[in-house]
Amino acid sequence: MKHVRDQNWIAVVLDFLIVVVGVFIGIQVANWNEVRQARLEETAILERLSEETIALIEIQRRQLERSERRAQVLVDANSVLFGGVPARPLTSTECIWIANSHVLDTPQDGLPVLDELLQTARFDLISSTEIRARLREYILLRERVRGHFRQISTMFLRPSVRHPELIQLERVAKEDPSAPAWDSLAGDGYRWQPVCDIDAMRQSKPFLNAHIDNLSRLNGHIGASKDLIDSVIAIDEALRSHFEQLPRERIEP
Repeated sequence: MKHVRDQNWIAVVLDFLIVVVGVFIGIQVANWNEVRQARLEETAILERLSEETIALIEIQRRQLERSERRAQVLVDANSVLFGGVPARPLTSTECIWIANSHVLDTPQDGLPVLDELLQTARFDLISSTEIRARLREYILLRERVRGHFRQISTMFLRPSVRHPELIQLERVAKEDPSAPAWDSLAGDGYRWQPVCDIDAMRQSKPFLNAHIDNLSRLNGHIGASKDLIDSVIAIDEALRSHFEQLPRERIEP
């Protein structure tokens, strides 16, 4: 104000520039801090995502292995069921999986940090276009697989209920108390054991048709599980590539 009263316009201009430059620097520092904080938050999120992705891949692979083992047992039993080889009694494992061919493991697809980003509308906090693209692909695939699983889960045919004359459930003593077994409320020391009538099964068109239907659903489930694993692996590869580039980005001006 003294400079104005004295009509010292050069000093007035300098005062004005000092204020403008000061405000500009203050805004830039605030913006820089905001960007820096966002990058720190992004790094923490991506590190969590990497850990969860690696863990999920391992879980999904174990689940897929169980499904594929079941599928192989059923494939081996098909030659007996459909007359490819001379009739023989089904093994205990074959009978159990035929009786439970309607059972599917719920697909494991959870990435908690991804769900948090979606729920809090912070998905765009991830700056990498490659990681965002892989995550979007996984989100779409996950929803499609969940919908498919809900559909097939309500349409499975339970063999032992639809065909009790072919698959009888007996209560038998456990030979090895420490071994895993189907023992839901069977009583201490007992388990449930399906007993399959292979000759009657081979002659029953309704049973064979229902069995094929269950096999088809299991095969589709295995295919969807493989797609999920491939998608999560793609996320993991994008994350690894991103972290490998970070040191160079920090060194370069």
